[in-house]
Amino acid sequence: MSPIAKGLGLVFGFPLLFGTAYYYYAMSTGEKRMTAVCSQIQPGMDLAQLTSVADEHGLTRPSKDSGVMYLAEARTYGRFACKIAFDAGIVKSSEYNYAD
Repeated sequence: MSPIAKGLGLVFGFPLLFGTAYYYYAMSTGEKRMTAVCSQIQPGMDLAQLTSVADEHGLTRPSKDSGVMYLAEARTYGRFACKIAFDAGIVKSSEYNYAD
């Protein structure tokens, strides 16, 4: 194998290998992480508290104060999320949601 081929293998091979491993790890542990996060979101929390939890865990930020919204995990491209029922700026319910 030529030195150029070895160099290209190192430059492109290792990042591809580690990226693939990161992706599969995130997908295989996503449900456990998100069920734990969703259990931390309790009825009665206000928008500021919910935004704090979302920022702490790398979730999408809440964008409205009424209706249903999904706080999705960015590292799994939104596949794992918390479904939040919101009314007048207060959390009414929170449950784990898997989008597939």
